[in-house]
Order: sequence, then C-alpha cells, then structure tokens
Amino acid sequence: MVNQLCSTNVVGRDELIAQLWTLLQNHSLRFTAERRVGKTTVMLKLHDQPAHNFQPLFIDLEKISSPTHFVEALLQSAHAHNLLSRSAQALKSWQSLLRQLGGLEIAGMIKLPTDSRQHWSATLDTVLHELCQQPDHRRPLLLLDELPYMLQRFAADGCPADALLLLDCLRAARQKYPGLRMIFAGSIGLHHVLRELRQQTLASEPLNDLPAVEIRGLEMAAACQLARQQLHNYQLQLAPDQAPAVLERIALRTDGVPFYVAALVSHLASHAEPVTPQSVDLVVRHLLTADADPWEMEHFRSRLPAYYRGTISDANGRLIPQCHIASELLDHFALADQPLSINHAWTAMRSRFALTDRQFLVQLLRSLAQDHYLVSSSDKLYSFRFPLIRSWWRIAQGLES
Repeated sequence: MVNQLCSTNVVGRDELIAQLWTLLQNHSLRFTAERRVGKTTVMLKLHDQPAHNFQPLFIDLEKISSPTHFVEALLQSAHAHNLLSRSAQALKSWQSLLRQLGGLEIAGMIKLPTDSRQHWSATLDTVLHELCQQPDHRRPLLLLDELPYMLQRFAADGCPADALLLLDCLRAARQKYPGLRMIFAGSIGLHHVLRELRQQTLASEPLNDLPAVEIRGLEMAAACQLARQQLHNYQLQLAPDQAPAVLERIALRTDGVPFYVAALVSHLASHAEPVTPQSVDLVVRHLLTADADPWEMEHFRSRLPAYYRGTISDANGRLIPQCHIASELLDHFALADQPLSINHAWTAMRSRFALTDRQFLVQLLRSLAQDHYLVSSSDKLYSFRFPLIRSWWRIAQGLES
C-alpha cells in the first residue's frame, strides 16, 4: 500500500487550490471524486498552506461514532491549533469554555460529559460560536474528511435521525455565522448515504447550499512531473531516449491519479528490468489481474449491491435487482469502442432484461455518472470515466476475448 503523499510534495494542484480559496470566500463546498483521486491530499494542502484570512481545521471523521464524539473531535482540533493564541487570556478563555460545556481535558484529550448526548446540538453551536470569534479575524474552515463514513456509523448504531440532525445543525451554523466555511468529502457517495437516511426519518436538504467541486486526476504535464519525481525517489534511471515515452505511459495508464502513479512506480522499482513503456504496460496488467487485488479494484464491483438497491419489474412481471442491470450496463459500456447514447443503452438493456420503464434507465445512467463509473458529454453520450477502471472491469468480468 502506498502512503498518502505529503502535502509539501504535491504536484499539479496549485491552480485547483487557488480556485478553491476563491470559491471559499463566498461558499462552503463539497468535494466529489472517485476514491484515491486525491480529495484528502487536496484538503491537507489547504490545511498546511492556508490563505491568510482562513484557519483550517482538518478532522478525519471515519472513526467517529456519535454526535458527541464529533463535537469532542472539533474541540480537540481547535485546541491543538491554539486558535485563541497562546496568551494567558486565551488560556483562561479556553478553560472557561470547557467549564461551560462541562468538559475535561485529560492527558491532552477532550472529554464531554456523557449526558451531553442529550444536548449535543447546543454544545456544537457553542463551539462553533467560539471558533468564529477569532481576535485576528481569521475565518474557520472545517475540513471534514470521510463524512459519509461517520453518518453511516450513526445509522448503524440506530441513530439515523442524529445523522441528519447533525447535517442540519452544520447547515444552520453556516447560515448563522457568515464567516464560517466547511468542506465535506468522503470515499462513499454522500448522495447514497442521504438516500438511506431519508428512508428512515424525515426528509432533509442539508447540502443544497454546498456547491460541488469535482477533484480530478492530474493533467498530463503534472502527472508526468509526479511520475518523474517518484522515479527519482526510487533512484530509477531512464534512458534519455526512453524517458518522455515512459513518463507519458505512466500518466496515461494511471489516468493521472496520484495514488496509482505512486503505486505503479513502487512496483516498477521492485523489478530488476529496465523501465520502458512496455514494462509499464506489463506491471499495470499484473496489478489489474493479481488475485491479491493490490489496488483494491474489486471495490468498484462489490459496492454495486449497496449503491443500487431494490428491484424493478420487467415486461413479464419478474423482479430484477437494480444492481444486476447496473452491472450489465457497465459490461456494455466496457466493450463499446465509442461513447453511447441514452437510446443505444436503452435498446440494449430493454433487449437484455425486457424493461418497460425508460425513465428508470435514464436515472440509472445519471447515477452511474454521479458515482464516477461513467461520464457524459454535452451531447449526452456516455462512456467509462476512467480508462483504468474500464480495463479492470473488462478483465474482472471476463469480457476480453
């Protein structure tokens, strides 16, 4: 497994980071992207190199299991950043806030009283109010990573209402405190988590004030620069006449996704053979076909039943799982040599499953695009978003002749 790239070594994101700081002047945001494209790396770069008028707080939410735990993590992060400065007055204010919340600091860890579960929303508002009172007028920026995982844990613990209430509280805080900014991100589609939560409790629209920003793979030049950097780190030498072709092949075969660039070079370094475009292709093929699944590509197939639940009736009244139709649709696009229209996809799936509801197919295509399997052009022609995932899908589904 390749570790998260250090934010100081990130390449190819400067223009995106500048755009994000501009957007954050007026809006909170939510990141959309496929896993491993670099959402967390971008958040860490925002955290480590903030704009002068922002104070970012990065919080990994994956292991947080209750709203009270979330408030504790927020307090912990705020305290670790010395948001009120290091003065004696600031220390007094911090201790006063803890007393007000009934909390304790034990060995550097913040703990709120167990009964705070009953009024965590008021506690959260108090903390956010304090964060927005910075003497140097810096604006708090909450970088909330793996938010969908946290919401799923709430629901799994029997508290789906708390999950939606927390999102509603954060939305209310964004309206109440004009300087407060947030970025939501996660490896699981937040729209799927919200759909599941809404089936169990009242409808809520807690994200409609958050413009979506898609984090994409690196452009060719930046991906080649990252590949060159990684090759240098492993002391891999390229023949001068081979270097441009090798760097371009690494960038193309990884779709410019930093994680896959770093992982590919790591595997190239473990082989004694010279690094050539052909050896790059061989290693990619090995990584896509290895039973150990080192790139965890099986995730793209195994998540379909969770993402596409329920059934639909065909012309004969048979109930067909939606995930089966999604899988067949991806098979069809994986074999296509060019982008396909909605009508083409509808004809193929109607023939395969005797479907009668065209609108279902239209919505399924839209969902597959939201989940980064497919991408559509301005003419609404669909194709696989990532050639690397398309290659794996063809292999994994046994579609290659």
